[in-house]
Amino acid sequence: MAKRLAVVLGVVLLGCLTMVKAQQFPLWEVMLHSAGKTDQTPVPSMKMGNHMQMSLKRDVQPADEQRAQEILAAARRVILRYADVNTALKNGYKPFFPTGKIGEEVHYTNYRFGCCADYDHLRSILYKRTAQGMQAVGVMYTAPQNGSADELNAIVPLSIATWHRHVDFCGAPRGVPLDERFGPDAQFGARGSIHTEEACKAANGLWIPVVFGWMTHVYPDAKLPGQIWGGMEMTMGANGDGGETKMGAPGLALSRPGRM
Repeated sequence: MAKRLAVVLGVVLLGCLTMVKAQQFPLWEVMLHSAGKTDQTPVPSMKMGNHMQMSLKRDVQPADEQRAQEILAAARRVILRYADVNTALKNGYKPFFPTGKIGEEVHYTNYRFGCCADYDHLRSILYKRTAQGMQAVGVMYTAPQNGSADELNAIVPLSIATWHRHVDFCGAPRGVPLDERFGPDAQFGARGSIHTEEACKAANGLWIPVVFGWMTHVYPDAKLPGQIWGGMEMTMGANGDGGETKMGAPGLALSRPGRM
């Protein structure tokens, strides 16, 4: 009886703390804060800018190239099936943080699907916004944020693709102006100049060491191999040198919510 009461009290206390934090910070930041405690990873990786971890390449194994071709074939099937973005919407895919700007890439995500390796039912499809509408250009494979190198390699070979994680994110308190969260001189968020826990605490922010899990983008019909596997173009704002980080094909730029 005492043990059960302790569990109930623990749940109630956790709920109260979450409610208090939700009053200080947007709920989505509170949820991300609860998801991970450190940006340490068993995956051999390097930091790119202030807010990105990139996996290091493994040596090529005999079956990797065949696996890569099978993954590309599956990706093309998914893109063909969801070439019309309305089909994706009808099947439960939702746009993640679109801005409405021509040229942006938008992740359409279906949270009913698992995070890992069901190649015909992917969690995220990548669309590029054009003057003619949304064009399916790629897919995204995902793995748990604490996944091992072997787990990532089992989904898409590390000798072929580059995986990445968004890390060291300082969530802004409620009431902070938008330009401090999303602008070119932002302090907070995915483009923010703050990238250490100490600086985040000093700014009264909410430290989020890992945002989501591991992910890799695949653009099966890109012209160059470097663009097919893990290609992305990320505008990081204040990302070390304040410049723009580009890798291959167009990719994700986290921004504030807008039109679909």
